[in-house]
Amino acid sequence: MVLSVNISKLVLKNPVMTASGTFGYAEEFSGFIDISKLGAIVCKGISLKPMEGNPPPRIYETPCGMLNSIGLQNIGIDNFLNEKLSKLKKYSTKIIVNILGNTIDEYVELAKRLEDSGVDGIELNVSCPNVKKGGLLFGSDKKILS
Repeated sequence: MVLSVNISKLVLKNPVMTASGTFGYAEEFSGFIDISKLGAIVCKGISLKPMEGNPPPRIYETPCGMLNSIGLQNIGIDNFLNEKLSKLKKYSTKIIVNILGNTIDEYVELAKRLEDSGVDGIELNVSCPNVKKGGLLFGSDKKILS
């Protein structure tokens, strides 16, 4: 059975991908699953500088589910490129890096830094507040997003 799928020019061996933020940088789960069987690894979001995220409590149970507010904690692009990317490349699967920023310039800089790194794709985290536009979400402003 052929399970391969195309996302534009990116060909995945199957459609099973991790969701950014739920799978860390993959190696944390290597003892539980064969990561090479995934169609792609979508890494935890990366910003230009490391971010500590929000202070605890970060997760709160509600009567109908849960709320979470991790605050985009991440190791930053330099640490990702120097410490994590080589470990990800050992798996025979595609690597997609989720990037986040507060300005368009930050997104551009992150994309440039990843361009020749050997990653297979870049995912833009456009659902987080854009501080310079007073909290407006990137994803809700067509002009900014395009």
